[in-house]
Amino acid sequence: MVKSTWVVVTALCMITAACASSTDEAPSTSGVQEQPPAASAPEPTPEVSRHAESPVADPPSPRSTPSDATVPPDDAAGIEAPTDTPRTTPATPAGEATRCVDPGGDPWLDGPVATATTLRDGGGDSVTVHAVVYPHPSYEGNPWSQWGQGIVLDDGRHLSAIGDHLGVDGNSYIYVYEHDIRQLTMIADVIDLVDHQPGAWGYGKIHAQMVEGPCDDVYVATYWGTRRNLDYGDGYSGDHLFRLDPRAATIRDLGVPAEQRGIPSMAATSDGRYLFMEAVEPETDTGTLLVFDTATGEVVRSITEPGHDGFRSLAVDDMGRVLWTVGDGRLAVLDPSTGEMTRLTDEMPGRFLRAVVGPDTKGTLVGVTRNPEVFFTIDSGGRMEVLDDAAGYTTSMAVSPDGDTVLYVPDAHGGAWEQGTPLLELDPETGRESVIVELNDLAERQLGLRLGGTYNLTVDADRRLVYIGFNAGEAGEESFGEVVLVIVELP
Repeated sequence: MVKSTWVVVTALCMITAACASSTDEAPSTSGVQEQPPAASAPEPTPEVSRHAESPVADPPSPRSTPSDATVPPDDAAGIEAPTDTPRTTPATPAGEATRCVDPGGDPWLDGPVATATTLRDGGGDSVTVHAVVYPHPSYEGNPWSQWGQGIVLDDGRHLSAIGDHLGVDGNSYIYVYEHDIRQLTMIADVIDLVDHQPGAWGYGKIHAQMVEGPCDDVYVATYWGTRRNLDYGDGYSGDHLFRLDPRAATIRDLGVPAEQRGIPSMAATSDGRYLFMEAVEPETDTGTLLVFDTATGEVVRSITEPGHDGFRSLAVDDMGRVLWTVGDGRLAVLDPSTGEMTRLTDEMPGRFLRAVVGPDTKGTLVGVTRNPEVFFTIDSGGRMEVLDDAAGYTTSMAVSPDGDTVLYVPDAHGGAWEQGTPLLELDPETGRESVIVELNDLAERQLGLRLGGTYNLTVDADRRLVYIGFNAGEAGEESFGEVVLVIVELP
């Protein structure tokens, strides 16, 4: 097994007590105080079939984004920043036992399957590249797209999701990829897991990162497909949190953590005890930081901080504290067990935190900001050091199998193809970058698809695999409309 000097934010489950069964309840939302103004009713949408029984059985043929669809937005508002205070938060108490919740739930679907093809057979000291187009239902998305980071399980399976980007009746689907047989299978249909009424608002995206909880469970949160004319009611009261049990192949709805909020980002402590979620209000782009206790199945803290900004990425340090953007390029720090909160003195090199990996064995995090796109580090004492500009808008990163470098693909929101859609390697020690492989020409020649950009890059260190989920469109025409999972085998 390759020993990495880094630990991804959603690290392996290290529980101090044996897994025990208990009955969990829907998360509490009592800590959320703010309520948004009423939104206007959405325009009617023609009824279409959105269930797993009707998807196409084979990968859909390449096509461009629907002519009436706009390029999906990826925005966040800025709010006046708070003042700084010294970082004095104590470490999270060690030795607390975390009990595993009841693994019951709905069984995974035996949904449509697509098989990966080889785009490049490197062999020897060169990289090999495989790719598979996500098999989705035959109705038209607006567009079909992927906005959240997946996760690699201990047994090597890879979980990820796509959505239709719709508001009314919007839906998302969860998939598992098994590299030994090179098959991508749909395993969950969100609308079938909740009490959804036809014509109500839906769950057209899974935007937050998938994170690992106790006993290898995986937590997944939904997000509205579009906020335009968003309407609460008829069963839709906000976005849902789900728990997947990969061992039992089940998924369970844990309810709505924050009423009338969407959940665009999520992280977890290394032992899986606490989940952290940013819950944003759709009209004002204001929101809260939620702390969800996996041992009790409840939201135990809800923090409304003036200046909370970005709502796109959360970091967890080596003491189990969460870091989030609070305006003017500043990060706040919260100890989930004590509720003590401080702010870092140093300012990030951009407006808000967009992606992060770590901490490593020294407690160092590597992050990248938005507006501008700049890499930087945060050491265990909260001090920041700027590395270099990113090659483009970067939304997802992973540590290389050797543990010494960070992997990413620049220009996430559709423009990666202009650089050849490169998989890049960043050395945090020197700030130098190198190209591992350019992917767009391979995909255009053999799939007929342009690889526009990614919000989903993960690494299987043991098997030396890099998983990259791309929004893609018709070669030479579009960057959205289909979703492709690319698997890079490193030598």
